Amino acid sequence: MYRVIELGHVIAAPFAGEILRHLGFEVIKVETLQGDLSRKDDVLGDSMFIFNNRGKKSISIDLKKEKGKEIFLKLVKNSNVLIENLSPYAMDRLGLLDEVIFSANPSLVYCSLKGYPKGKYENLPAFGTIIEAESGIMDANGRARLPASITDMNASTYCVITILWALLMNKPGHYRVDIIQSNAVWLGYYLIAYQKLGKLFEGGSDELPFWAPYELFKSSDGKEFYLAVNDNLKFEKLCKALGLVNLLNDERFKNNADRVKNRKILHEILQQKFSLMNLDEIIVILRNNDIPVGKLNNVKDLISSEGLVEWEMFKNIMIPKLPLPGSLNNQNVPDLGEDTLHILKDLGYSEDEIEKMIKEKIIAFNVH
Repeated sequence: MYRVIELGHVIAAPFAGEILRHLGFEVIKVETLQGDLSRKDDVLGDSMFIFNNRGKKSISIDLKKEKGKEIFLKLVKNSNVLIENLSPYAMDRLGLLDEVIFSANPSLVYCSLKGYPKGKYENLPAFGTIIEAESGIMDANGRARLPASITDMNASTYCVITILWALLMNKPGHYRVDIIQSNAVWLGYYLIAYQKLGKLFEGGSDELPFWAPYELFKSSDGKEFYLAVNDNLKFEKLCKALGLVNLLNDERFKNNADRVKNRKILHEILQQKFSLMNLDEIIVILRNNDIPVGKLNNVKDLISSEGLVEWEMFKNIMIPKLPLPGSLNNQNVPDLGEDTLHILKDLGYSEDEIEKMIKEKIIAFNVH
């Protein structure tokens, strides 16, 4: 089994570690004596910690002390992967420079998650919403922040891909994933369209700016649904299914560019029709005619839905399963330092050495 050392906190490194744990890697979470900040939040409780840390082991070490660094480097020596998302140059300040890390384990695959690339911006704090603002994502999203911690989790996924590639290709080394770069990739074809066509697509609406009708509508029973028509064939099917074949000869809606230009008029015509139909009727008719449509769900709807997504359990809590091989079903999160003693014994430390480290506050275990 591959062993991963996760030296991080909150989202970016922990979610990368969680993906690897889901795939069957052993993941040892290295925490300070105080523990990951997300263990207890006065608003979220431990929700964030539960999602990102199921199935892991926890060792609590003070890395500012020489003995703590010694333990860490022994762990590195006996591991395959290291992930960290500490502040810029924090590893260097701890004395854990690349030459120290790789002298302990030349075969290590090491991936750092940072906010910004090296250079002018590298020392800025990597707060996800700040990076959303600077990357253009927030403006493209109508000046609204993305839900949850999608920005960090996106970078986590690239971190895991990098690690899997390095292991597969047998290319040990220190790799880096910058969160702002991960965000910029999302805007890929928007950036191309601006450079080639001079077009900027405004956000802040449910409407997809370059296809129509591609937006939310409301049924007679007041429920919202999303209709997605991205080509002329689907528009033809839509018009026939709704008994609006006259629209097919209307010059305002002849092709997609025309429909985008005249979106508001088209929306009013379709909405008038949908206002006479209940949601179930709309869904059946459109799906039977191969027209993409979906109900507008909120979090409560998703949890109560049946068969829409796969779930795993944590005690009595439903958690969406990662769309990967493996499982985290019913796996617990570790207490702070829960595995400290076991790991230290595996690394060859004696009872007396461990007792001394406890007294000197180098390590902690089973702290609540």
